[in-house]
Amino acid sequence: MDILTLPPALALILGTYAVLAALAWLRRVTAEKVEGRRNGIILNLLRRAAPPVIGGIVVLILGSVMGVIGATGMGFLLITGGLAFGLHRGLDDLRANDKRVLLFRAAMTAAISMTLIWQAGLF
Repeated sequence: MDILTLPPALALILGTYAVLAALAWLRRVTAEKVEGRRNGIILNLLRRAAPPVIGGIVVLILGSVMGVIGATGMGFLLITGGLAFGLHRGLDDLRANDKRVLLFRAAMTAAISMTLIWQAGLF
């Protein structure tokens, strides 16, 4: 196991969680009847997820320009971590995160991401 394979593996785990949380978040947002509340939910997600995603994009660009080894893994880790955090907190605000749902989402994340990591040969 190489230390440079750790950030892509963590980014894959966080990305899997972000995809599963995005599906639940989209289901809740599309069910909202009031347009103003729907726009507020979307802006709340942008407020939470945009800074780490922008930081990850900056790390990706600067890392590729300067030729820093491992910058792509760290950039993707920042991007997927920001998305996972923003979507998780957004679901928390919508009261859609109880222990049963979080446990199911964590189990699905573990199963899917470990399968993808094994298939990709990261570990």
